Amino acid sequence: MKSSRIFIVGSGVVGTATGEGFLAAGHDVTFIDIAPERVRELRERGRDVRTEIDLAGEPDSLIFLTLPTPNDGHRYDLTAFTAGTAAVGRALAGAAAEHTVVVRSTVPPGTTEGLVRTVLEEQSGRTAGEGFALAANPEFLRAASAEEDFAHPWMTVIASRDPRTVERLRALLAPFGGEMRTFSNPAEA
Repeated sequence: MKSSRIFIVGSGVVGTATGEGFLAAGHDVTFIDIAPERVRELRERGRDVRTEIDLAGEPDSLIFLTLPTPNDGHRYDLTAFTAGTAAVGRALAGAAAEHTVVVRSTVPPGTTEGLVRTVLEEQSGRTAGEGFALAANPEFLRAASAEEDFAHPWMTVIASRDPRTVERLRALLAPFGGEMRTFSNPAEA
């Protein structure tokens, strides 16, 4: 498989494990985070890390949303997640290529097409399926072994209304192994 251009938006446990896994597989990865300590730590490890996403001049890429979604029981605080999604939407507005936004954060069902699609369309002035692709790829990572769990998943779930997007993600993630399940409805993922 050819190398993909990947942005990891939110570089906590899930984002770092995801980005490191893609780097190890030979992909071109840029981490995005606003926490100074995380930015410093990733830079000390020699990683390409930025505090803002800028898609001007970038080829078509995969943008993984791995933003924090703290929860209290079944209620999620989507404040940081929404702010990060809005920043990606603004970056999409100035992009020449068509990018694929992938929700990998732990979010309630319906968030991909409800909140994410809406925010991206509002901020970018583009329509999902035409100006950018949208998918869900829920994570099944344990904090203590996140990098190992990413590198050797027991299951990978992919969902998008666009069959080409599903196939692109399948090709990207299949080399890691594990059972692969795909859906046409992101809420099912």
